Amino acid sequence: MLIAFFLFLPLIRPFVKNLWGLDGLSLLPLLALGIFIGLFPAYGIRPECLPLGLYVIFLNWVHLSALSSVFQRMRNDDFRDRGPVASGIYLGVLIAVTALAVYFAPSLDMDLEESGVSTSVIHDQVRNVNLYLRVYAPSPDQGRETPGAPGLSGQALRKGPLLLLVPPAAGSVLVVDRLCEDLSRRGFTVLSYSRQGVDAPAVRETGAKQLLSPVRSIRLFQAIFQGTRRAAANNLGRAIEEERMRDLEFLIASIRNRGDSDPPLPVSADRSCIFIAAYGAGGAALTTMASVPGFAGKNPAIRGIISLEGPILSALGHEPLKTPGLSRTEAGFLRFLLADIGARLSNLRPRKIAGFDALPSPEIPAFFILSDRALYSRYRERRYMSVLECFRKGNNPAALARVPGAGPLDYSDVPKKYPLLSLLFPGDLKPIWSQEEYIPGTASLITNFAAAILQDDSLRRTPLEESIYIDINRAWYLAPREYILGL
Repeated sequence: MLIAFFLFLPLIRPFVKNLWGLDGLSLLPLLALGIFIGLFPAYGIRPECLPLGLYVIFLNWVHLSALSSVFQRMRNDDFRDRGPVASGIYLGVLIAVTALAVYFAPSLDMDLEESGVSTSVIHDQVRNVNLYLRVYAPSPDQGRETPGAPGLSGQALRKGPLLLLVPPAAGSVLVVDRLCEDLSRRGFTVLSYSRQGVDAPAVRETGAKQLLSPVRSIRLFQAIFQGTRRAAANNLGRAIEEERMRDLEFLIASIRNRGDSDPPLPVSADRSCIFIAAYGAGGAALTTMASVPGFAGKNPAIRGIISLEGPILSALGHEPLKTPGLSRTEAGFLRFLLADIGARLSNLRPRKIAGFDALPSPEIPAFFILSDRALYSRYRERRYMSVLECFRKGNNPAALARVPGAGPLDYSDVPKKYPLLSLLFPGDLKPIWSQEEYIPGTASLITNFAAAILQDDSLRRTPLEESIYIDINRAWYLAPREYILGL
C-alpha cells in the first residue's frame, strides 16, 4: 500500500492546488520503485504485485523530465500539462493494479513454519554442494508404539514412517511448508530440503533466501513451460532432473548408511519405513531412479514413491537431425553438397519432441498425482504423455489420482500463498476442493496411499470425495482403489 500511496500523490497533484509547489513529489515514483525492488529479496516473487511493479516503472518513465528537474534544482510545471482525462486514466490504472495486488494477497502467512521444525545443512563432498534440510517432527500422539525405547524411562515411543519430500524447483520449500506440517500431524516424520543453484529460492538453515540468477531462472521456466514440446527446453529439464536424482541418491545413502552426513532425524523417524514424494523434476527423477534394476533390493526400506505433477522429460524423444540421405559417390559432389546444405539449414530450426526414448518402470509401488487436465487429450498428448504411459505399462503396482478442478500448481501451498497463480493455471473441471482444502486433501491422498501399502495402524486414513478420479494399473494388488479415497 505504501507503493500505491507514493504513486497516488504525484497523480493527484494537478487537482490539488496545495500540492503544486511541492516539486519533491516527483521523487515519490522513484522511491516506490526502490521499495518494489526490495520486495523480491524479502518476500520472493509475488505474482500479484507484478502489474503494480510494471506500472511503477511506467510512471517513472513518464515523470523522467520532472525527476531530472528536481535533481537539477529547477522548477518543473509539466504536471499541469496533463489534462484531467489523462490523469483520470492514470488514477484508474493505479486503482486497478492496487486492487489486484490486495485481492490476491496471500491468505496464509508467508513465513516458514518454525514450531516442531529443525533446520540443518549437510554437505555432499563428491559434488561440493550443500543441501539445506527442514525436518518436521510428527505429533506426539501419532505413529507406532515402540515399548522400552532408550532414553524414555520406560515410556512408549511412537514411531512413524519417514517421508522424504522433494519440493518443486520453482517455489521450493516455500510452497510445501504447510503441506509438510500437515503430513507431520498425520504421523510422518517429514524431511524436505532446498539447494542453491537449483531451487528458486533456496532457503538456508538460518532462514535466509537465496534467489536463482536471472539466467538460471529463465532456464528453469523454459524447462517447465516448454520441456514437453521443445527439444532445447527438454534438455534443460533433463539437467534439472539429473540434479534432483543426484540429490535423492545422496540423501537416501545418508539415511541408510548413517555416516557423517546423516540427516539429523528425530528418534520418532522409522528409518526402516520410508516413503518419497517429489514434485515436478524431482518426481520425474524419483520415477526414473526407482526404475533402475536392483533399486528395490538395494533399498528395502523404501516402501513407495509419490510423484506430483512430474512429467518425465528424460523419457521423451527428440526429432532426429536431418541428413543428406544421399551417398556422395553415387549422387556426385554437387548434388550431395546441395542436399547437405539443405539438411544443415533444416537442422537450424528448433527441434520438437517426438515419441519416447525409454519409459521408466518403478520397481516399487508408485502413486502419480496429476491435475485434472490429464483427463483431456490436448494435455495428455503433451505434458502428461510420459507419466500416463509409465503408469499404464508399469510391471509393478501403481495408482493414479486426478482431483476435479485441480490445476498443475494446486497440490501444494500455492492456492493459499499464491492465489493468483492458482487462478491463472486452473483445472478444467468444476472444483470440488476450495483453496483451504488443497493442503489437507493432498496430505490425505499421500497418507491413504502409504496406508494402503503398510496395512497397519501407523497411519490413519481420511475419507475423500468419491468424485476424485482414482485409477490402478493391472499390477495393483495392494487394496481396492476406494482404499486410497479412505472409503
